[in-house]
Amino acid sequence: MRKSASQDCTEMRQTVVLKDSEIEGDIILPGNLCLFGKISGNVTAKGKVEVKSGAVVTGNISCRELEIEGLVGGNVETCFLIIGENAVLEGDVQAGKLLVRAVKYDIRRLRLVRK
Repeated sequence: MRKSASQDCTEMRQTVVLKDSEIEGDIILPGNLCLFGKISGNVTAKGKVEVKSGAVVTGNISCRELEIEGLVGGNVETCFLIIGENAVLEGDVQAGKLLVRAVKYDIRRLRLVRK
């Protein structure tokens, strides 16, 4: 039996910020975040954060898993970090695992830790 999209979002507690949306201020989420828009502030999530192509975060991100395809200007703390092909990451990184697909990236300081 196939689940509907609304059931999946409810079970995963996913928050979606659309392309034309801008959020100013810190946000704390109990689940996942899928970002197409812009956030000016710190992001804390218990689940996965996806910064899609064209999306921008100006602030720090703390989450279980982070996948960046857009721009992040701030420090990152996560168990698993994926830096996508066209991603821009400007900040310090603390991660348990790191996967880099990008050709160019600017990580000021990288600290890999076991989590």
